[in-house]
Amino acid sequence: MKIAVTGANGNVGRQVLSELLTHHYEVRALTLAPWEECPDDVEPMQVDVKNFDQVKNGLAGCDAVIHLAAYPSPHGPSESEVFANNVMGVYHVLLAAGELGIRRAACASSDCAYGITYSHKDTRPIYVPVDEEHPSAPDNCYGMSKLAGEQVAEGMAKRFDLTVASLRFTYVIRPGNYAQSEFSRSTGDPELGPWNVWSYIDGRDCARAFRLAIERPFTGHQVFNIAAAEQRTTVPTAELVSKYYPDAEIRKPLDGFRSLLDCTKAAELLGFVPEYRWRDFVR
Repeated sequence: MKIAVTGANGNVGRQVLSELLTHHYEVRALTLAPWEECPDDVEPMQVDVKNFDQVKNGLAGCDAVIHLAAYPSPHGPSESEVFANNVMGVYHVLLAAGELGIRRAACASSDCAYGITYSHKDTRPIYVPVDEEHPSAPDNCYGMSKLAGEQVAEGMAKRFDLTVASLRFTYVIRPGNYAQSEFSRSTGDPELGPWNVWSYIDGRDCARAFRLAIERPFTGHQVFNIAAAEQRTTVPTAELVSKYYPDAEIRKPLDGFRSLLDCTKAAELLGFVPEYRWRDFVR
């Protein structure tokens, strides 16, 4: 089985490649610029996801696609560029997949789709833990691009009978980077973390979620939260909610350091259970 991976040379993309190769998939790496460091056992190809013909050519002969290519935040390029690039990327990839007869796809969405992260106006969860049914109202170009991309996935799944997973993964930490100053400071200072309800995901767990998303049986388009089982501070979750989100409805027990992103759906439909915790790497 051959899997095409767009954005294969990015932070998540490299770990997805490793995960797929470990499980004996053939892999085609689609990148915007030539990738000189592409692994020898991976087929490289240059593709601009804003160019439909290039995308379709890049997916030809593949059995599934993992779509990661996108601007990763609202910062840097203009807002119009971020939104247009991210939404057209999903549209072109899934349109090409449908026309080519590829029936499995997994697309990178984001917890930013809820509208809490990168919010211009203070936005807090209505209830916790936050699951995929929580209302979404992003007010920034990145969060809106991810929510729009999910709607594109819904429509393409309907049009072509595709099986598409939109993975709302959160702050990704690469193995070996837990001790970096930004992450390690936030573990002891909750004031640095409310922007994404103190969530994170180990890159290896994130990569495994993408593999499971193209393997496990489900139908149509499904949205999944992908986060570590615990939040990333030394303050118990119930205390965080009491202080920062006192008006939020508590729908499930907040024992210990439980994550405020609920991944129950991913566990039930994908068999995804996160394995890595920051506490095992930061002392």
